[in-house]
Amino acid sequence: MSKHIQKLNKFLNELKGQEAKYTVDVAEKLTKIYGADRRKRRPDTFKDSSFLYIRSYDGDNGTRPFSNIPFWNSPDIAISPVSQLGDFTTTLEAGKSYDISTRLHNRGDLIVPYPKVEFFLTDPTLGFNTTVAKYLGVSQLPSLLLPANNGEAHFLYNVPATEAGHKCLFARTFSFSPLDKPFDLHALDPRLDRHIAQKNLNFVAQNTAYAFNLIHQPNANETIAFMPLTRDQVYAIQHPNMRSLKIGNMRNTELLRSIKIELTGKTNGKLTQQRDKAGWSFKSANERSLSLDRQSSLLKQTEAIIQNVYSGKSNFADHKKDLQAFRDMNKSVEKTTMQITIPDFGLSKGTAVGFDIVNINLINGQLKGGITVIAMG
Repeated sequence: MSKHIQKLNKFLNELKGQEAKYTVDVAEKLTKIYGADRRKRRPDTFKDSSFLYIRSYDGDNGTRPFSNIPFWNSPDIAISPVSQLGDFTTTLEAGKSYDISTRLHNRGDLIVPYPKVEFFLTDPTLGFNTTVAKYLGVSQLPSLLLPANNGEAHFLYNVPATEAGHKCLFARTFSFSPLDKPFDLHALDPRLDRHIAQKNLNFVAQNTAYAFNLIHQPNANETIAFMPLTRDQVYAIQHPNMRSLKIGNMRNTELLRSIKIELTGKTNGKLTQQRDKAGWSFKSANERSLSLDRQSSLLKQTEAIIQNVYSGKSNFADHKKDLQAFRDMNKSVEKTTMQITIPDFGLSKGTAVGFDIVNINLINGQLKGGITVIAMG
C-alpha cells in the first residue's frame, strides 16, 4: 500500500472518530445549557433518512395509514401515446406505444440516487395484488432525488393485443441505498404504503357493458356501491380529457341504485351476492382459508405497526414476525370478474357525468378499492 493511501485511510479514520465523538459531546453540552436534570432532558440522537412516496390524492404528504379518502386517481401518474405526448388517456390501443410517467417525492433529509419505479397493469379492479396483475417492468428517475424535492420517471410500454382496452395502472417506487422500500411484496394498498399509487379512471359510453374485477380473500365480507360525483369532484381529478367534455351533475341517482352486478367469472370458494340499501354485498367462504376474525386481527395489528413506525417509535424491521402473517395472507387472493351496464343517463354528445364504484371491506370498515367512471354521451 502506498504512503498516500495510508495517509488517506488515517485521515478518514480520524474523521469517523470525530463524528462519533461529536454526537456524544453535543448532546452533553445541550443538556447542560437547556436542562437542569441531565437524565431527563438529554436530546435524542438525530437519525437522517429518505422518505420516498407517490401521492394518492392532492395534498398527500406520504403519511400512512389514512382512512376514507378516495385514493384511486393519483395525480402523479399519467399515460399518453408516444406519438401525442400530453394527450393523456386511460384506454390502451393494441400496437401503440405509450409513455407512463410517475412523479416521485422525497420528504426526507437524504438524497435518493436514481430511485426505481415498478409498473403493474390489470383490467379495472377493486383491490389489488401483484399475483393477479401483469408486471410491465421497472424504470428509474434519471437523476438524484434531492431532499424536499420531486422528479418524474418515465416508462415506455408497447401494448400487445391482449392488453388493449380500459386498464388500471399501479406504480410502486423503492430504493436500496438508502433503503426505502414497500413493506409487503404482494399487497398493493396505497392506503397503507406510501410507495404505491394507482390510476383507476375510465371514460365509458353510456348504455354500454362494463367489466371489472374484485380482488378478495377466499373468506370475505365486502360491499360494492355506486356513488355519484358532482361536477366539481370530476373536475378536481384534473384529467386533461375533461377539457373536451361538458361535465354535469348527476341528477338521477336512482339510475345508479338500479345498476345490477352480474358475476361472469368462476371462484374457487362459495360466493354469494345480495342487493341491499348501501349497494351490493358480497360474501365468500372457504373453510381452508383465514377466518374473518383472524383477518380482522391481522389488519388491526398491521395498521398499529404502521402508525408506530410513522410516529418514529420503531421501524418495520422490528416487526418482521408480526408482518409476516400479514404478508402470508396477501399471497393467496381470489379474482372474481363482474359486469354491469352503464345506465343511459340521457346525455347528449360531448357531455358527461361521473360516478365511483366503491369497494368497502366490512371486516375493518375501510375503503379497499375504487374505480372512477366518466359516462359519456
